[in-house]
Amino acid sequence: MTQFPTLIDQVAAAVLVPAEVSENPHHRAIVDVCVEIQDLDRQLAALSGAERPAGISATEQLDTLTDLLVERMAAGAELSALLSTSCCCAAAYEPAPPSEYEPVEDEEPDFDPDLDPDFGGFDDFVDLEGPDDVDGFDDLHEATCEEFLTCPSRPRTIVHACLDIFDVLGAAEYVSTAELVGRLRELPGEADGRWRYADLTAVRLALLLRPYGVQSRKPRNVDGSRYRAYRRGDLVAARPDCSC
Repeated sequence: MTQFPTLIDQVAAAVLVPAEVSENPHHRAIVDVCVEIQDLDRQLAALSGAERPAGISATEQLDTLTDLLVERMAAGAELSALLSTSCCCAAAYEPAPPSEYEPVEDEEPDFDPDLDPDFGGFDDFVDLEGPDDVDGFDDLHEATCEEFLTCPSRPRTIVHACLDIFDVLGAAEYVSTAELVGRLRELPGEADGRWRYADLTAVRLALLLRPYGVQSRKPRNVDGSRYRAYRRGDLVAARPDCSC
């Protein structure tokens, strides 16, 4: 169930909801963007009301304020788009109800099988030979299933996709947000089941990476100016260890 991430709402959900309800992805996206907007508003209020820290030039402080304003406007536009986009009803995200017909064990058929009166039964039926080493086959099957279920790269996450782009760019330490988003949008499929890669934006990428503890940074260009980028080390640390 989609709920707002506050203590009161969590308690209310635990008390008032008798059973686990599947979450509506569209509603979750709206909540995530709302939280992002609140966080950006707090940063803007703190930055605009505080004195300039020692060692930070007025230009650097203005750049930081400008970046926050751009992110805030992008998040507001994202929220407006989500609110104006129709989505299927919540029932579409609920598990399918059980079938009306549930087979009963040892249930007798309500019809007489139409068998040939000359049919002599299955005594002469030839059993097909199975594999000689059944135990070995079971061990191989279990090992394969265990590898599939425990391998952190299955399913692939947005973190894996970002690291692939870093590798394509020569394992660079930083990749700008604009460059990373642009290359991710060329990928097929969906990012973590939330948005299509083709529809990614800087705000959506930030929302996808936030649960992994990855945030954008502001490294310096050669000329000393700063730019918004993601660091490869942060993505590597966010990815579970995998020997694949």
